[in-house]
Amino acid sequence: MTHTTVAGDDREVAQPLVESWTWTRVLFAERTSTSGVIWLIVRVLLGWQWIDASIGKFSSYGAWSSGAAVQGFAKGALGNMTGEHPAVIAGTFGWNRAWLTWVADTGYKFIGPVIPFLEMTVGVLLILGLFTGIAAAVGLLMNLSFLFAGSAGVNPAFAVSAVALIVAWRVAGNLGLDHWVLPLVGVPWSRKEDRAEPAAVEPAR
Repeated sequence: MTHTTVAGDDREVAQPLVESWTWTRVLFAERTSTSGVIWLIVRVLLGWQWIDASIGKFSSYGAWSSGAAVQGFAKGALGNMTGEHPAVIAGTFGWNRAWLTWVADTGYKFIGPVIPFLEMTVGVLLILGLFTGIAAAVGLLMNLSFLFAGSAGVNPAFAVSAVALIVAWRVAGNLGLDHWVLPLVGVPWSRKEDRAEPAAVEPAR
């Protein structure tokens, strides 16, 4: 955080660090054509990758609707936790092992059928620029789940792109539906001074 002094007031007002540098302000805080185009490209590229992944799963949906694909994935990850240098970490206090064990034993029945639809939804929302930050966060959660199960592939690149979109959530959907939707639903980033009503002016006597 940086601090600025308000004119006529001795108090210092904290400013978000992302808004203290010009280039970060342009990319992550200001609704400009430059940031709009940059994030549009990121959104479309990442969104299409999610849609393409979901299409592949829908083409063999039987294995996903039954959860067999997820169960096999989880069992494979558990098998890779053995050895001196395991490919999959068990996690502190074994949390990752416990999670994957639950998925392999029970969770696959619920998770498997949902994943293709979730990937399709994330991809569509990113391309449309609708609730971009939320869509990117859901995508990041899936990326981390795959990564902790030992699947690298494109997940690191997806995760980095998702983090960038989350940081830029205020402007990432500017060339998209967020341009109209976010002001309608209300967002916490509106500054207090922008929302304050003008002071009443007393008539002259």
